[in-house]
Amino acid sequence: MTEKEIEKIYIKPTLKLGYGYYLIQKSLIEAVKDLKSKINGNVLDIGCGVMPYKKFLLESGRIKNYIGVDLEHSEYHNKVKPDLFWNGFTIPLDDNTQDWIIATEFLEHYYDTNHILSEILRVLKPGGKLFFSVPFIYTLHEIPHDHHRFTPFSLKNHFNKSGFSNHQIYPRGGFNYSLLIMMSLWAKNAGSSGLIRYLVKFFMFCFHKQLIKKDQKYATYELDYTSFENGTMPSGLWGYATK
Repeated sequence: MTEKEIEKIYIKPTLKLGYGYYLIQKSLIEAVKDLKSKINGNVLDIGCGVMPYKKFLLESGRIKNYIGVDLEHSEYHNKVKPDLFWNGFTIPLDDNTQDWIIATEFLEHYYDTNHILSEILRVLKPGGKLFFSVPFIYTLHEIPHDHHRFTPFSLKNHFNKSGFSNHQIYPRGGFNYSLLIMMSLWAKNAGSSGLIRYLVKFFMFCFHKQLIKKDQKYATYELDYTSFENGTMPSGLWGYATK
């Protein structure tokens, strides 16, 4: 996968990706921009795939070493080869060696959340941080390795149980993001090929800007909004956890 292709999909997403995937990537890059303002030292990208944010984060000038780790048999390796392979159980690094660990769209694919968080905690230096993102509204993907759709409260319990000292959890979009993502996924994967599908696409074309604008209260970059109340529907979650 070329750097130009990575930039078009992950760093500067456009509506050419489709409304749903555009909003997913838009909310994620906003979160990664916040990470970029903080990241430093030794960085491990776990479940790294094509390491889409590596070059972007290195621009901060504060990263000493960036390592990507992934399973040996991964669909991404014909595009980008990771720096390290792992067995899916033990991270092949010594204790207390990493300042940051990045887990973008990874935790939902790991079957034993408490185990992998304990491994992440082992490898982090004291005071080191985990940056994470997970979907809440999305299709089954990378089956059979699609195990969880976390709520803010389940993540909180996992972080506390694993021994992290504190954490912050933020939403990636609210009802409007979720609506557009679902409509886009429906039109692509399950919708009829007739008039209804056309009308759904026409609705998204006409109203996506207004829906996105009105969803700002729940958008990624509203970092002061952390209340998850009954009836709210984040399209995804992201945040930090500190050792």
